[in-house]
Amino acid sequence: MSLVFRFRVTFEDVDNVVRVIDVSASNTFKDFHHKIQEAIGFDNIQEASFFKANDIWRKDGDEFCTEGKEDARAAGACELGKFIDDPHQKFLYIYDPKNGDWHLRAELIKLFRAEAGNTYPHVFKIDGVAPKQFIDPKLIISDPSAKLFKEADSLIGGLTDDIIKDEIIEDEDDLDDDFDEDEDEDEIEDEKDEFNLFGDEVDESEIDESQINDGIPTE
Repeated sequence: MSLVFRFRVTFEDVDNVVRVIDVSASNTFKDFHHKIQEAIGFDNIQEASFFKANDIWRKDGDEFCTEGKEDARAAGACELGKFIDDPHQKFLYIYDPKNGDWHLRAELIKLFRAEAGNTYPHVFKIDGVAPKQFIDPKLIISDPSAKLFKEADSLIGGLTDDIIKDEIIEDEDDLDDDFDEDEDEDEIEDEKDEFNLFGDEVDESEIDESQINDGIPTE
């Protein structure tokens, strides 16, 4: 029976996202790559590379690339079991270095015999929601306090926008009221003009009483 390596795979810049993947000794690095892509839900069409890493996750060995590179080994031609010499072997996995530049870490956590009926590689466990592929991983905030401040800024920004909108609406209402008042005054003046058919108001002191007809016909 073939040996199986159980790896704990995590994102370098994203907390609380873990994938546990079982890989047989005869699986290639390219097989491992495809299973990582399946487990995190990325598009699986970009270049990817594995590097051996030391205890502080620094590159410490050959590159195994899914694409043809002069200075790298072909990931599809290298069986994983031939390059594991540490019971806690670590690999850096870099996906889409030209665009997203996602960095993941794969650490060996268990070694056991392949179970009958199982095919490998195999996703043993999924914990946490993987980030969207087309977001810059360096812009993801994993610190809870930073997230809180970011949410607070967003909330304050939303409230400020609402206040500004309310003020604009109130100003528009005031303008409408002023306009309505002007219209009302114009209508009143028009009504006065229509009602006063004889022109301006007459001053009684200017009336010549001798010219007033008291109702008796004049000859």
